[in-house]
Amino acid sequence: MKPLYDVIIVGGGPAGCATAIALHNLGVNNTLVIEGSDYTAPRIGESIPPNSRELFEKLGIWNAFSAQKHAPCLGSYSSWGSDQLGYNDYLFNPQGNGWHLNRSAFDRFLAMQVEKQGGALLKNTHFASLTQEQHPYPIKVTLRNKAQIRCRFIVDATGRSAKVARQFNAKVQVEDQLVAVSGYFNASDIITKQSYQQMTLLEAVDYGWWYLAHLPNDKVIVTVASDAEVIKQKQLKSIDAWQHALQLTQHISPIAGQATPSNLHTWVAQSAIMDPPADQCWLTVGDSASSFDPISSQGIYKALKNGIDAATAIEAWLRNNTLEINQYRNNLAHSFISYLEQKAYFYNQEQRWPQSEFWQKRQTPL
Repeated sequence: MKPLYDVIIVGGGPAGCATAIALHNLGVNNTLVIEGSDYTAPRIGESIPPNSRELFEKLGIWNAFSAQKHAPCLGSYSSWGSDQLGYNDYLFNPQGNGWHLNRSAFDRFLAMQVEKQGGALLKNTHFASLTQEQHPYPIKVTLRNKAQIRCRFIVDATGRSAKVARQFNAKVQVEDQLVAVSGYFNASDIITKQSYQQMTLLEAVDYGWWYLAHLPNDKVIVTVASDAEVIKQKQLKSIDAWQHALQLTQHISPIAGQATPSNLHTWVAQSAIMDPPADQCWLTVGDSASSFDPISSQGIYKALKNGIDAATAIEAWLRNNTLEINQYRNNLAHSFISYLEQKAYFYNQEQRWPQSEFWQKRQTPL
């Protein structure tokens, strides 16, 4: 670890690593990625759409990603707006299929790409605080181990915690607060048709929705999403209550059968945007910048795209061109508005439970 960097990126997930790789491609090599984990713990977010290939190609890592042999995702089944399963596949998508990811392995892969390009990456290292001073490298970063380093520009890629942006008094504007509880199964323990193994399955219920997907490591993830008060009322953080609710589903229950998940993981899945998401000498990427409902399946794609766009803005800023930072901020706002419109349209397709508070909160009058 050197004492001075042009750019420090706090967070080594898809957004942070994409930013580092894209900066390297633009000739900005004096960068450091600070990651709090060692990439071994399970991570949520398991599917990416076919157009992710364009982003891998822009980053120059498509061949390396392809060699990882992630399981193909051929599309999705959904019971949404109807008791019957609808079918949406990628058969006619010019980009081909999407992918089911082993998220921990995928994030490790991106970190390795940073290091292969000569970028500095510290694992098991935690950001504590920052101060701004009169100095050629004005941002002084203090780590949890009390070490201090400086940079000209800092990137917040810490996810929804937004640890860096909050140091600049940025505030999160929450539009929708969703809570999800995920269970993991061994694929060999559940009943499944071959056709489901390369598809995702989405099923709406009166209090929210359920989701099932196969993972590349012979695992299956099943998730329920609802409001926090519903999760509490139905005790869905308890394996027994969660499994009982699962068995009442029409389409996912026949697949999961009577199998018991190995564990449950609860996570916040809010729709929110940082205000502001960027300013002079700092910006946010990924879920630090804006977070989407997981039903959009855009989280990882958004993170990678944010990283690419952020690198362009940062490289310009380092050359004393501040206009790109303003453009980056405006683009994030426009993208979030577009996402909210699409989200409202999608939730409006489900009209089976007009008295349900969950659905009422997410629908606009027809």
